[in-house]
Amino acid sequence: DLLASGNPSHPAEVVGLHHKATAELAHRAVEDTHAYAPMWGRTVPAERAALVARVAALIRERKFEFDAWLVAEAGKTWPEAEADVSEAIDFCEYYARQMLRLAEPEPLVQLPGERDDLVYLPLGAGVIIPPWNFPLAILAGMTVAALVAGNTVVIKPSSETPTIAAKF
Repeated sequence: DLLASGNPSHPAEVVGLHHKATAELAHRAVEDTHAYAPMWGRTVPAERAALVARVAALIRERKFEFDAWLVAEAGKTWPEAEADVSEAIDFCEYYARQMLRLAEPEPLVQLPGERDDLVYLPLGAGVIIPPWNFPLAILAGMTVAALVAGNTVVIKPSSETPTIAAKF
């Protein structure tokens, strides 16, 4: 029981302190993210992939810490927490590899008089709203997929698990 004497306003253990954004702050976050999108989209794909691979390495280095946060905040069992963190690492590594593969133009069937290539382009800014039940794995997967592709994001974590999102 995390509450002292059953009073929700006096917790015996504080997992994290967070504030809800106002509509004005949320709007500003989206606008700032949108403004930065062209610059991030011009970042070399290999550099974006390297940053996402570094995220995987950092989560791996702090794996037990993330496990503990998932147990404390999300109420996961230790094996569930381990699976969630491992999946987050896998998502980061997978999307980093995919970006390296997709960074080069792909040849298409060439029609007479044309030179055609398939090139992936960033779309801009987005909002990530992960669910409470996989607060790290799905958050990481959705976020790094967008970032490595050259998009910018605003993360709106689940109200049930904001500390895990902040740690990410």
